[in-house]
Order: sequence, then C-alpha cells, then structure tokens
Amino acid sequence: MQANLSPRLPTEIRNPVTGDQIAFLASPLSGDGAELRFRCTLPPRGEGAPLHKHDSMTEAFAVEAGVLEVDLGAGQKILLTAGEAIAIPPGTPHGFRNPGDAPVIFLTTSDEGEGLETFLRGMYALAAAGETTATGMPRDPRALGLLLDYGNLVMVGLPRGVQNALLRLLGWAARLTDVDRRLAHLVRQP
Repeated sequence: MQANLSPRLPTEIRNPVTGDQIAFLASPLSGDGAELRFRCTLPPRGEGAPLHKHDSMTEAFAVEAGVLEVDLGAGQKILLTAGEAIAIPPGTPHGFRNPGDAPVIFLTTSDEGEGLETFLRGMYALAAAGETTATGMPRDPRALGLLLDYGNLVMVGLPRGVQNALLRLLGWAARLTDVDRRLAHLVRQP
C-alpha cells in the first residue's frame, strides 16, 4: 500500500462574494480517490451554477434541506426538496439555483472529481482574493478559461468549436503569463 503523498486541503471553503459554502467529504485533490463528494449550502436566492454540461462526468445532487431548482435546459426545470435526488449523465445540460427564502443544503457527487474540485476551489479562492465580479465570475478571462477546462465544464449556448478554440487560446495565454501557476498555488493552499 502506498502512502498518501497529497497534502490535506481545507475541508470547508466559502465564497465570500456569493455566500456559497462547501464541505468536502471526499477530496480527490487530497488523495481520497477519484470520486468527489461535498455538501453545498446555497444562501436564499443563491444563483448556484448557470446552464452547462460535462463531457464525461456524471454529477448527482441529493437535497438534504430546502429547495433546489435544477435547470435541464429547453425550459425544463425541476424542484427537488429534502430527500429527493437527481443524477445528471455526461453531456446533459444542467444548472441549479436556490429559488427559496431559506438556505438549501445538498450533497453533490461526481465520478471524475479532481477537475471539478479544482474548478470549485479556484473559483472560491479567486473570490476570496477579490479577483471576481459581483456575481463571482473571475475578472481575468485566462483564469476563467483554465478553470472551465479543468472542471470539464462546457457552457451551453456557445458553439463547441468556438468554445474549444477560446479555451486553447486562454490556456496558452495563462501558461505564457504564469496565471496557471498562480491559480494552482491558490487552489492548493492549505
């Protein structure tokens, strides 16, 4: 058996801009295997995530308290309450938000979790460093491009060829200007 050489990262993170909180239960970046599991708390009326999809990752949401609105695109939205869950297969558009006046708490699992965890930790770290807009989006498009690529996130509505070209260009610019190294440092801060 090999010793775990990955440093333990914080098990809880908070986005000071959006108010979202995450408690990691299984962290691939800390050496807990490939599956990512975390409990997320969105504040009342919290926006969560816009419509996106993952090429190869299955993501599941199980609501523990409150109401989670899951947008499946094409006008299809479902409300999940405590005890209800949904699994989102690869390639399926989805987004989520808290439509209620109380926090929503839900468990998320992802079978290919390292990239998604990198995305989440990066977004929260940039927000904590004051490097995001009022909606929590990174101000630097190079950082956003890297994080979208790491997270296996494909934004719905932008043609895939254009998106791929933009991500390649932003990734090249990020590596050329050391944004990738700075972002990796922010993500891996204990």
